[in-house]
Amino acid sequence: MPNWMEETKKNIQALKEKGFFNSWSKKETELIIFFIYPELVLPNNWTEKRLDIYKENAKKLDIIPPKINFYIYPSINTVKDFGITPTITFVKTREIHGHINQSPGHELTHILLGEINSSENLPANGLWAEGVCVYLDGTNTDRKKHSLSLNYSDEIIETPWDRWRKNLPSDFYPLAGSIIQYCIEKYNWNIVKKFLKELRNYGENDEKISFEIFSLPYQKLQKNWQAWLGK
Repeated sequence: MPNWMEETKKNIQALKEKGFFNSWSKKETELIIFFIYPELVLPNNWTEKRLDIYKENAKKLDIIPPKINFYIYPSINTVKDFGITPTITFVKTREIHGHINQSPGHELTHILLGEINSSENLPANGLWAEGVCVYLDGTNTDRKKHSLSLNYSDEIIETPWDRWRKNLPSDFYPLAGSIIQYCIEKYNWNIVKKFLKELRNYGENDEKISFEIFSLPYQKLQKNWQAWLGK
């Protein structure tokens, strides 16, 4: 787990020990227990939408979704003074800390990926994990069009994917989503899932399994994606 995630986890634990969450209301569904910030009013169907997406994405990934805890904050800055940015998922403990304006499916998909492969193999904010979570964020965004609209430089587009294995800059999340979209359109979900399951040691074998699963070298896979993207 990256240092910033470890620090956030410690800060959240400290708040729990102080009883910070004791006054939060709770809404329990069949798969998600929502903990709601005091006096926070959720939009209609906010929790229902997330439960539906959680189930839908679990079917796409061919797994049984585990029951989880989901803490909902009013905004990304609500607990900034406590050293917490509520856009985080703790895969092993199956706990999400998110805010009301996030996309409905992104953090939930991190939980599901943890059922496919260990977080040591799919690092929390590495290229493949973030790509899948962006693609399945529940907004139905065309990630190819979105990426092109952001006018990424040729230098960014041509950055070797292996530099993003463990840590993907947040500005590049849409780009990672487009990589997943390309792979699904070209090869289908079953091939992509097989690739995700075979990743080991923070994805360091991605070049090897690219050849085994996609039948072409990793660098060629990236070149083909670039051609598809139109850059």
